[in-house]
Amino acid sequence: MKRFCTLIALLLAPPIVQAQYQILFNGKDLTGWKGLDQHWSVKGGAIVGTTTKENPAKGNTFLVWQGGEVGDFEFICKARFEGNNSGVQYRSKLVNEQTLRVVGYQADLHPAQKNFGMLYGEGLGRGIIASRGQKIVVNTDGKKTVSGEVGNNATLNNAEWNELRIVAVGNRLIHRINGVTTVDITDNHAKALSKGILALQLHAGPPMTVEFRNLRLRHLEGQQAKAVLAAAANSKAPSIKQETTNLAPAANDKWLRDAPAPKWIWTQRSGNGQQVWFRKSFDLESKPKSARLYATCDNHLNLWINGKHVGDARDWMYPVEKDVSNLLKPGRNVIAARGKNAGGIAAFVLCLNIDSPTGKARIVTDKSWSMAEEVAKGWQQAAYNDSAWTAKIVERNPLGVLPWAIPNYTTRSTSSTSSADPLDPKNISSAPGFVVEHVHTVNKSTEGSWVSLATDPEGRFYACDQGDRGLFRITVGKDGKGAVEQVNVKQPDKGGNLSAAQGLLWAFDALWFHKNGGHLYRLTDSNNDDVLDKAETIPSETGGGEHGNHGLILTEDKKAIYVDGGNHAQLAQTESSSIQTWDEDLLLPRMWDANGHARGRLAPGGWVTRLNPKTLKQHLVSMGYRNQYDITLNRFGEMFTYDADMEWDMGSPWYRPTRINHVVSGSDYGWRSGSGKWPSYYEDSLPPVLDIGPGSPTGVVSGNGAKFPAKYQDAIYALDWTYGTIHAIHLTPTGASYTGEREDFVFGTPLPVTDAAIGKDGLLYFLIGGRGTQSAMFRVRYVGDESTTPAKGVDDPKAAAARKLRRKLERFHGRRDKNAIKEAWPHLSSSDRFIRNAARVAIESQPVEEWAEKIIWEKNAQARITACVALVRMGSAKHQAGHNVFLLELDPAKLSEGEFLGLLRACALGFIRLGKPTEAQRKQIIARLDPFLPNKNNDLNTELIRVLTYLRAPSVVGKTLKLIASRGKPELPDWGELASRNSRYGGSVNKLLNNPPPIRELNWAFMLRSLRDGWTTKQRREYFTFLNEAAKGSGGNSFPGFMTNIREEALASCTDAERKALSDITGENYNPVPDFPVNPPKGPGKEWTLDTAMRAARGKADFENGRSLYFAVGCGTCHRLGGLGGSIGPDLTSIPHKFDQRYLIEAIVSPSKDISDQYGSSIVTLKNGTKLTGLAVGSGDEIKLYPPDLQAKPTLIAESDIRSVEQTPVSQMPAGLMNFLNPSELRDLVAYLMAGGNPGDRSYRR
Repeated sequence: MKRFCTLIALLLAPPIVQAQYQILFNGKDLTGWKGLDQHWSVKGGAIVGTTTKENPAKGNTFLVWQGGEVGDFEFICKARFEGNNSGVQYRSKLVNEQTLRVVGYQADLHPAQKNFGMLYGEGLGRGIIASRGQKIVVNTDGKKTVSGEVGNNATLNNAEWNELRIVAVGNRLIHRINGVTTVDITDNHAKALSKGILALQLHAGPPMTVEFRNLRLRHLEGQQAKAVLAAAANSKAPSIKQETTNLAPAANDKWLRDAPAPKWIWTQRSGNGQQVWFRKSFDLESKPKSARLYATCDNHLNLWINGKHVGDARDWMYPVEKDVSNLLKPGRNVIAARGKNAGGIAAFVLCLNIDSPTGKARIVTDKSWSMAEEVAKGWQQAAYNDSAWTAKIVERNPLGVLPWAIPNYTTRSTSSTSSADPLDPKNISSAPGFVVEHVHTVNKSTEGSWVSLATDPEGRFYACDQGDRGLFRITVGKDGKGAVEQVNVKQPDKGGNLSAAQGLLWAFDALWFHKNGGHLYRLTDSNNDDVLDKAETIPSETGGGEHGNHGLILTEDKKAIYVDGGNHAQLAQTESSSIQTWDEDLLLPRMWDANGHARGRLAPGGWVTRLNPKTLKQHLVSMGYRNQYDITLNRFGEMFTYDADMEWDMGSPWYRPTRINHVVSGSDYGWRSGSGKWPSYYEDSLPPVLDIGPGSPTGVVSGNGAKFPAKYQDAIYALDWTYGTIHAIHLTPTGASYTGEREDFVFGTPLPVTDAAIGKDGLLYFLIGGRGTQSAMFRVRYVGDESTTPAKGVDDPKAAAARKLRRKLERFHGRRDKNAIKEAWPHLSSSDRFIRNAARVAIESQPVEEWAEKIIWEKNAQARITACVALVRMGSAKHQAGHNVFLLELDPAKLSEGEFLGLLRACALGFIRLGKPTEAQRKQIIARLDPFLPNKNNDLNTELIRVLTYLRAPSVVGKTLKLIASRGKPELPDWGELASRNSRYGGSVNKLLNNPPPIRELNWAFMLRSLRDGWTTKQRREYFTFLNEAAKGSGGNSFPGFMTNIREEALASCTDAERKALSDITGENYNPVPDFPVNPPKGPGKEWTLDTAMRAARGKADFENGRSLYFAVGCGTCHRLGGLGGSIGPDLTSIPHKFDQRYLIEAIVSPSKDISDQYGSSIVTLKNGTKLTGLAVGSGDEIKLYPPDLQAKPTLIAESDIRSVEQTPVSQMPAGLMNFLNPSELRDLVAYLMAGGNPGDRSYRR
């Protein structure tokens, strides 16, 4: 019954007037406006007026609208300003064309509260016509009569965005700020103005800045004019009794850093949901003149002074900052605070600066406060006895020290001093012609923080908390407000109500629920009472956290569901796949993330599958994403996603910005963990639609169905949680795919957007929230005068034909078809990468025996390259020789740059998948490729260096170092505006932009790091000098660690003599001889297998025993680790950066399974016929040959005595080295290796 009454109330609510406005500013340039160029510009989608000391205004100057005069009208804009006052002129006159001087009515934007929103007669000789709060009548002789009061006494912050509305009908003039009337004038003055121009003021005097956005106008007449005027005149606002005054942040944080410094304080422990109470008493001799308060708490704060509520900090990033002088009194005063933790570390901080006639005082948080973890009623009152509050206070850090820094100072946008409420739509910016409206504020304690959104056929919404607060249904009434009902559905496999969905979809008479850390569920209404009550578990996988199970959408044919999962989501069991094979496919050794993120996480990465709702079977469609939270379809049924970056990678060569990808069948977008991310030009991958920049992608939705202009109906909306932005991606058909342009559609600071959906009413609804932050629901409405009728979707005929062809080829993906090879083969040569990819995957889906020989007769270079990629991916070692021949027949000089890149990728894939080339092939390939390095194309330089490094080409070191030495300035992306929207995360972006490392050249140096031979000492010195310079650049959290690891791995490839010679620039005190006792293993040993060794390696290890065993069993004879040991084999210090534990143990158990070219055994045949076996290490005009017997000494052989050197498939390292060890000894040795010989490794802290 309650639900029924709520629904009736919503249906009977008065409808919102759907006004249409003329849009006066396009958000891009000053088209339609005239002003002095030295003062007016467009930045960040806003009109910006500035004066400086060097560029002052010579008298008040104006930006004049060129659209004609206004008489009776309504005008709306958002504005913020600093330094001086500004205003909007209306019914005005231009009196000086040169200085653009304007006279007339002005809606004044003034920092003084009594003047904010007043009516001023600019140049009229009438001065202030009406001050804020006045309702007046002006007689013909100019006499004013105050007939009433309007508005309230709310404090307006000129540094924040404020909405100004002007309604002028006849002699009635009304100004409103943020929906509250500031003045209401009936002007019967003899010189009253009835019409004139619109203009924006820039005031003479002190330097200032003013910004305007979302300017719109509608001319009024007749009944409409009467209705709008009546609505404005009847608006009332409640009076606000302000005992405290909200303050914008001070100009700088010095007052907070002054001594004594406030301390972050808490109890010894921090627990989820923990509450702690604090009190502080102090005496004042007189009533303060001012008292500036700053307080916050990780995570929540409620604050009282002398028993009166001061304010709340709902999150540590949003402190309470007020003048509380009215709450203080002579004598005893008491501050009382309640802090609440929401998980992780917790702390409370407060600073109160008091200025009174008798002196100054400073109250800060420290150990002198009283604290309790349980309280009695009345604890916040001044008279409360807190003598029993004896809990021990722990001082964590002074204010200003990380991890918190100074919230709202060091964590706020550098472009604004805003402490704006993100729940107030006035603080949310939107594209011209669009407005943002508040629908619902989520109750944090009962409704959580919403991260997913879906609509049902009735036009209602479903939203879900990221945590455990559950699922909710929202019905939006005609008044635009949401009525919320909780939907309790039991989780069938664990009990408790379902929550934590990161993907929701209504389809096939059910709500599909993709749970974070759970399965995919189908929710239905079992008794037809319009309430979901039953959940069915769909065959799927669990896990992944925020990188786990994600979005769900209906397929283009409306017969199935596309399912979306991030790179930590286990791929569900699939019955078929468009992608026939995948692997890491990295030619050179990978470096794992320096901080351990996604270590050991392998392909496929993020994925998209197609779920049959009848059979519940899945088909893999696409893969190779990092963490694509959502997917959507445009009007033509093409799928898109917004993939995540790894922000810690910034500054490194493998950083990939967030990007829009076209999700096509058979695509692999090349995410591989750590340094392994594929360049987008790889022949077996595809390019993005658009690179955006840093961010945290969340929801993605198509504008199809929105009541927006056609351009916005065809847009894709991509949500960025970190930088508080909804990007409108405007797509341009380009061949069988698309390219895109980005527009800031909605943004705020902060505005943690999580998901969005187009409602049945054609409006775009979106959520903010996530990670426990305050959540809310908003919607975007178009109020401009362009048509919003459904667009027909005019398509480019050539592009439509190309997509049709691509889809035709995609029909062969993952299934055998006798026509596939015949239809697909001709398109292997297509210049369109999406068609070429579709054709290759169609070929790969057919038995390799049916098409491998066709490559022999293929004359088209691109087709041969594409076919060779397919052969490598689907073939076996028996195809190796043919593959190499097929590619060597191509002359790189006759290839386009794209074809040459494809050739190099095909070569690399051949080496990775089919096997290493013979010595003769190696030399032949080097001879073919080496002349093209260096190249005018830097992508080709990168791939040539990659392949030639792998092949150990003699010239690659020298050529690469010359390229590095001739580098220019780094190319900088345009990320500054985006970064300004979240200085907490944008700080590293700004540091990168201000101090960029040489990213491209760093990539080239990175590829050389493991190359052992072919260096001179001079070249080594040049190399490490460059690394030292590059390390001075700025980047993400992992950048310093990456630089350290690159340096360590490069040092590991040096000889002992080189390391000693380079110590002046490496700072290394090099001595590889152990200075500790080495004890033999105790045993008893056993014949270890991979699986038994993996089980034994668990548990906390002993560092010293592992280090001793490293030398006792002979590892240290050949291998260096942590600066200790021999240099015959590869340095093992970098193991933590490259390999996981399973790979390491397998390499010990089966040492001949995978052998590096640089460290494999060789058969050396002398000219006299003698054959010697061992590890051959070049040294000038002779080589050292280390025999398999670890105790034997190396043999020196002159180059002139050698006939040939051939590698053998047998490792120099003997099998069974671990068989001497008992389980605890094996555990200690493996842990020592996995720690890279570092006693401080976190594995020893478990």
